[in-house]
Amino acid sequence: MSLFDIAYILTKIGFCISFLSNFVLIYLTIFHVKQVFVTYKRMVVYFAVIGILFAGLEVIGRPFAHNFNGSLIFFSSSKLGVPHELLLLSISVWGGFYSLIIAFIAVQFVYRYLSLFGTKAAKKFDGYGTIVWGLYPIIPGAIYTYAFHIFCRPNDYTDGYMRYIFLHVCFNIFPFFRNEVLSTYEFNISEVPRFIMVPYDSDGHLRIESLQNISVDLFLVCSHYLIIIYCGLGMHFNMKKELEKFSVPQQKLQRQFFKALVIQSLGPTIFLVLPAAPVLLTPVVAPLLDMEVHWKTGWLFSLIGLFPPFDSVAFMLIVTEYKKIIKKKFLKQEPEVPKDPSTTALSVRMV
Repeated sequence: MSLFDIAYILTKIGFCISFLSNFVLIYLTIFHVKQVFVTYKRMVVYFAVIGILFAGLEVIGRPFAHNFNGSLIFFSSSKLGVPHELLLLSISVWGGFYSLIIAFIAVQFVYRYLSLFGTKAAKKFDGYGTIVWGLYPIIPGAIYTYAFHIFCRPNDYTDGYMRYIFLHVCFNIFPFFRNEVLSTYEFNISEVPRFIMVPYDSDGHLRIESLQNISVDLFLVCSHYLIIIYCGLGMHFNMKKELEKFSVPQQKLQRQFFKALVIQSLGPTIFLVLPAAPVLLTPVVAPLLDMEVHWKTGWLFSLIGLFPPFDSVAFMLIVTEYKKIIKKKFLKQEPEVPKDPSTTALSVRMV
């Protein structure tokens, strides 16, 4: 069994778990959950659908990555017979989901922030506003994908650099890698659907294409993280005061939503950003430190596949109404009936 076969098995397992967990979340949200507002219900459903699409694209495109010294090759290992351009599109859109997911979480933070502080602007998310704001994350996702296509498309220089790495570095400097490279990557580099990032030219100067790609990626991700942090800190430090406007049940629900949002922001940080950081930064840092790099970083994509089920399961565990419905509908457990305070007090007096 080859390296790609093992990675693909893990990817398919991740997709199955993701589809099942997000399907359950969508089903419960649409047909059973009553306490969650309609606007937030739609956001929950949209985000669950995004998780399924993200995992599904990974199955179709089978993205993989390998870091060689000052370069990164991001390619499709798919054997489904899909046309070359469609595979390129699938793995670039899969990469664009990074920005899309973080942007959608930022939108949810803005909505919760406005709802908590009772501003009229929160009403802009109701009705058709939910659809508009639900579609907004597609914009940064599309920009991320487009930047990938423009700045990381292979050319004579990047393909030539990769051939040099394969033939000179792996075969001459590290001859014990020869069999590994031939057995693992049985393809012609000029034929495989791929994107290549080589940050420096032959003189050691930063290439303008790489600078533009890195700048776009950092702006899209960091700008939305700043929104998440601003709204998150604002809600954290003012929650106690602002919750006095709500009833006791709504206070509890608002706290649960805030905890769920925090977990949702940690999810992509742990499963998307942190695994991708060494993959993207190594081509920039390795030449500066004069490091020899030969890493199969595509293995980290198996970790990325854990994000969609993590997010949906965490949400259902944090929001109490989901737990109650799951216990009643799936586990056939009757919800606990709270004791009557007067009965409890009487019992104490009798004792």
